[in-house]
Amino acid sequence: MSKKEMQIVAVVVTYNRKELLLECIDALLAQTYSLKKIIIIDNASTDGTQQTLREKEYLDNLIFSYYLMEKNLGGAGGFYEGMKHAREYQADWVWIMDDDTIPEHDALWAMVEKADKYPAASFFASCVEGPAHEPMNVPTIDQSKEVNGYSGWYMVIKDQLVRIETATFVSILINYNAIKRCGLPCKDFFLWGDDTEYTRRLVEYFGSAYLVGNSWVCHKRKDAKSLNVRNINDKNRIKNIHYLSRNALIIAAKYDGAFKTVKTVITYSWISVRSVFEGKNGLRKFLMIQKGIFEFLFKYREFSKTIDREVEK
Repeated sequence: MSKKEMQIVAVVVTYNRKELLLECIDALLAQTYSLKKIIIIDNASTDGTQQTLREKEYLDNLIFSYYLMEKNLGGAGGFYEGMKHAREYQADWVWIMDDDTIPEHDALWAMVEKADKYPAASFFASCVEGPAHEPMNVPTIDQSKEVNGYSGWYMVIKDQLVRIETATFVSILINYNAIKRCGLPCKDFFLWGDDTEYTRRLVEYFGSAYLVGNSWVCHKRKDAKSLNVRNINDKNRIKNIHYLSRNALIIAAKYDGAFKTVKTVITYSWISVRSVFEGKNGLRKFLMIQKGIFEFLFKYREFSKTIDREVEK
């Protein structure tokens, strides 16, 4: 299939960031490769997002489909809903991102060119930089061995590609056939780790994935620091830290085996204890991390079955 014939649907999840959402939409409309549809999932925003989109006449534009959720489903639930609706259009590829993702004008075109050459790939990921051109949302390189025992992640570098194992939902282009095979993201993750699990699933059950060296986006996240417990100090984010530890443990148990799972339990247990002595929010962090470990121990089987059902659909 020629790239000129590819049908692309974009999915954007938003929550209380209407200014950034408008900037994201402007960037999508300015792409050098035209989109078939832009699906916006509004996670019950309270900042007037819907009214702003109406005033901009986006809701009357046929390229847009807007869905207002009854409550905040988190990033995981938002992308679950968005990709569920994207399946209705049976596009060739689905491009997903957060509302604070601002793609360069040729970001999609660069990925579509690679999709044209590697149609069996599960997904392609853009390179991500922060507002000050700092590295962000760096994917995990696929270290799997070739038949001769060496890792071959760089063998496609001549095509400006690097083979990767996981990526974040900050501009990835997913093969529609991979979605049909692997299902939708696990909405019960709510926040943090849903993208890691889903992209790992795509690679595990469908095919290789690649970072595209000439596709770039700016991620205008409020805090450009890497995601770890020490860097989380906002009270609204601290209350969600249990998702960080719980979901990391679910992923380890699902894909990496008992040894890695036990190691991850020990790591987060140590982080929780260390947090008590590292700041005024230390005790809260300790309790939230322990809550996540507790939820993993008692809910892992339920999560594992949910993921398996998505693959088996």
